[in-house]
Amino acid sequence: MKPLLLRTLFLAIGIGSLCFHSTTASAQATQSPDKHYDLSDTIALTIFDYAQYRAYYQKEYRDVPSDPKSQRWLQLLQIGSKYQGYVNYGELRADSIWNASIKAGKSDAELHPEWSAARDESQPDVKLLFDRNKGVLDAHDRVYINKYHYSEPIPQQQWTMAEGDSTILGYTCHKATTRFRGRDYIAWYTEEIPFPYGPFKFGGLPGLITCIYDTQREHIYTLVGFEKAPSADYIYEEARRMWFETKREVVAKLQRNYHEPPDLFTSDIVVRDPKSKAVKHHSKPYNPIELE
Repeated sequence: MKPLLLRTLFLAIGIGSLCFHSTTASAQATQSPDKHYDLSDTIALTIFDYAQYRAYYQKEYRDVPSDPKSQRWLQLLQIGSKYQGYVNYGELRADSIWNASIKAGKSDAELHPEWSAARDESQPDVKLLFDRNKGVLDAHDRVYINKYHYSEPIPQQQWTMAEGDSTILGYTCHKATTRFRGRDYIAWYTEEIPFPYGPFKFGGLPGLITCIYDTQREHIYTLVGFEKAPSADYIYEEARRMWFETKREVVAKLQRNYHEPPDLFTSDIVVRDPKSKAVKHHSKPYNPIELE
């Protein structure tokens, strides 16, 4: 086995400028500057493993296929000895900032600017936890204000090796193709990083996936950094309080229902007053990565 080559790409434009601000709650407007939190207000976590390596991916996404404009933000693959975690890097930072700030006794005014800025680095996306021993994937998603959890067997893509080599982040890469849940994909992987993993739910190649995109280029993942994980870089999930247990297909249907008439969508938590006269506005753009 070749020794791992650890490289990080420092983009001239900076990671921050890759990120489009999301519609995260306007924490600044609702904060109480003098408020101090109790330790019980830290995020309750279940820790499954500690990451040994980190792979950073830039996610590029077009929610309107005909629109050349795309949204880009940073995501993180954590590789542990038994588990993998895949999460928006901004959300990971926000969780860390929140807990550290509360433990340090910071006030609302001190905590919220940095925490809110970290959350705004990312677009909403599913958080994934892979249990390799059991072969199970746990997914944590949101629809409107609702939190959902579902489990499924870790997906196994059927890859076809293709001719062609490339260099990504200094690594020699090889080409492969597959079809997964309604989309055709082209992937590049490197045997110089001998982990059969990749972004999102992709994996199973003889090396780390360094780039993968659907043939319509609506969902693109590109490796922008790979390094040994910092100490105590835990792979975790939030305590499942107020999470709805469901199936992947149910979450997909709820997402469609929400994006088509967002002003008429009925939450599992908040029930609309039947006497209220809701005005239907334009639907929200929605172009899910999984079409089946």
